[in-house]
Amino acid sequence: MNLSETNFPRRLEADDSAEKIREVLAARQIKLSPQGRLEVPMLAWTEALARAIAKARLQGRVRLGFEEIAQKLAAEEKGFAALRQKTPELQQDRISRLLLFSSDGAERLYRHIEQILAEHAPRVLGCRLDMDGKKLGEAVFGKNAAVKVILVEHKDAVSDVLSALIAKEA
Repeated sequence: MNLSETNFPRRLEADDSAEKIREVLAARQIKLSPQGRLEVPMLAWTEALARAIAKARLQGRVRLGFEEIAQKLAAEEKGFAALRQKTPELQQDRISRLLLFSSDGAERLYRHIEQILAEHAPRVLGCRLDMDGKKLGEAVFGKNAAVKVILVEHKDAVSDVLSALIAKEA
C-alpha cells in the first residue's frame, strides 16, 4: 500500500495529523512474510496505543478471530460495492478499518492476512505490532489470552488508534 496516496479518515485529514501519521507508518516497513509481496508498517507498542485500543474495545469496536474478521469485511465490502454503484462520484476510498496483528504468527496466518489486505485495500490498513500474541491478548483484554489478530472498526476508533501513533507520551 502506498501510504502517500492513501486517504485517512476525514478527521485526520482535516486536522493535518494525517501527514505525521504517514511518516510514522512509513518509518519502519517490513515484508509481511518471506515469500509475500506486501510490506506493512511495524508498530512499537506504546501506552497511547494501548489506551486507544482499550477505548475502542470498550466501545465494542474491536473484533477478533480471523474467520470472523474475514466474514465481517466481506459482508461490508458487498455493501460498499452496492453503494459505489448507486453513487460512484460521491465515494472516495479511505482507511476505515485497522487490522493489527502480532509478530509471532505462523507463515500461513500472514499469507491469509496478505490476502485480506489485498482484497480490502485501501479500506483496511494492516500493521504488525512489535509484540507476541500473548502480550497482545493481555494488553487488549487484560487477561492471559493469546490474540494474534484484531480488527479495529469504525472511523472514530480508527482515528483514535492512528492518532495514538503520534501522541506525545506523558
